[in-house]
Amino acid sequence: MSVMQRSQTKAPAEAADMEAGARARGLRVPATAQITLGRLAIVVVLVAAWQLCSGRVVPAYLISSPTAVAHRLYDLFKSGDVWPDIGITTEELVLGYVIGMVGGIVVGVLLGSSRIAAALIEPLLAALNSIPKIALAPLFLLWFGIGLGSKIAIAAMTVFFVMFYNVYMGMGTIPSGLANTLRIMGASRQVMVRQLVLPQLTVPILAGLKAGVSFAMIGVVVGEFVAANSGLGYYVRNSTDLFDSPGVYAGIILLMLLVLIGIGLVTLLERRLLRWRR
Repeated sequence: MSVMQRSQTKAPAEAADMEAGARARGLRVPATAQITLGRLAIVVVLVAAWQLCSGRVVPAYLISSPTAVAHRLYDLFKSGDVWPDIGITTEELVLGYVIGMVGGIVVGVLLGSSRIAAALIEPLLAALNSIPKIALAPLFLLWFGIGLGSKIAIAAMTVFFVMFYNVYMGMGTIPSGLANTLRIMGASRQVMVRQLVLPQLTVPILAGLKAGVSFAMIGVVVGEFVAANSGLGYYVRNSTDLFDSPGVYAGIILLMLLVLIGIGLVTLLERRLLRWRR
């Protein structure tokens, strides 16, 4: 077959691929818009049902109402009283998240690289992880005090186990044959880490980062529920003690927004790091 014939044969295939790609790109925007509209519709329906049930089907002091919660949020931000609580909870969340993330990655890589270390230490970590975190909160309170330290410690421990098991299991999926081949070819430790370990652990680490945001917030709120004099968890607990239903829901919404912001930041990082897979 001549060069001209091959070019003529190749051209229709390339044109078909380009047309299919353009068609897919054209369909992607409406699909995304439909999903977004569907989500908004679900939220609107749930909020409307909440408003209709409040005071009619369920007593208002139990579930409050969207209008009362919105009014409370407006008052909190207008007065500025909520900003110190948001700042403290955010600081506890970020510090606990970072400490737990780094610790989980390091220990996961170390145990995943050594069978002896894994056999010795992993069962002990599993036993420690089986203890309910709320049962350890009073102990951390004795060790680190009523301030930020105890909340950061609980959040860090919670995130640590999420990240550790993700990385540890990810290390177990690295192909041993490929690793041995690279060693035989004389690859250095830096090359092994850059070309084999990091690509293999990217997805488990990102999954742990995303899940860790929620777990870090759980740790922070548990600590603030047990003993605190500030923070959004303290605000929710105090509102509960006062039977202040709008305050409880307002605090929960603020906690949820902090978690969603954290997950959104991790999602942006995930899209950037996994761009090569598209």
